[in-house]
Amino acid sequence: MNRFEATIERAAYGELTVVPKLSLHVSGGELLVLLGPNGAGKTTSLRALAGTVGTLRRNLRLDGQDLSGQSPWQLARSRIAFVPDGARCFANATVEENLRGAFEALSPRSAHAERQRLCEVVFELFPVLRQRSRQLAGSMSGGQRQMLAIGRALMIEPRVLMLDEPSAGLAPKLVEELFEALGRIKAASRCAIVMAEQNFAAAMSVADTCLVLDEGHVALSGTMQEIASNEKLRIAYLGL
Repeated sequence: MNRFEATIERAAYGELTVVPKLSLHVSGGELLVLLGPNGAGKTTSLRALAGTVGTLRRNLRLDGQDLSGQSPWQLARSRIAFVPDGARCFANATVEENLRGAFEALSPRSAHAERQRLCEVVFELFPVLRQRSRQLAGSMSGGQRQMLAIGRALMIEPRVLMLDEPSAGLAPKLVEELFEALGRIKAASRCAIVMAEQNFAAAMSVADTCLVLDEGHVALSGTMQEIASNEKLRIAYLGL
């Protein structure tokens, strides 16, 4: 089922509160997008959910199981994957080594067949990674590294996948390819996806529901169709 429910209170950097309170829920096979301009609190919200930003209170439940006290490492073991912004991967390792390392961090090194199966899933989604499997990640383009960052997350077969602005800095063609792959990920793997994004048009192509943040507060919520059809609200909060 993979129903993910979360509430955070007072996500802050020291004394600076960025997100006073946020609640969300998303089920397997669905994508929830957090929209809003720079400074709205999207990235802080995801980092607070992942446990890399301090909160006064954090409540996480996956299919009813309480994961609130888990560290980022423990969340990964519970198959909640977080892909931060910046297309992060190991620059001095090859594509294949990045994928293998992500798998072996949480799984027995002897599980060769399972690792190969998951690598094949990643290569089917992102064919360029197969072509460049022996290339150092640091020598690839930003779009290719972003694909690799997502591929690394898929190596743990996530039940929940959290993505921070995956389209940032990418050319339109790469954005299109990336979001097409995200659509296939949510349909095929049935994982629940939470994504922070600024690209409204790209998000519309794949997201089911939406939270629009404004200075850390939820200004709008609903289906993507509801948000897209309300011109006044789009202009007020998204500048569209």
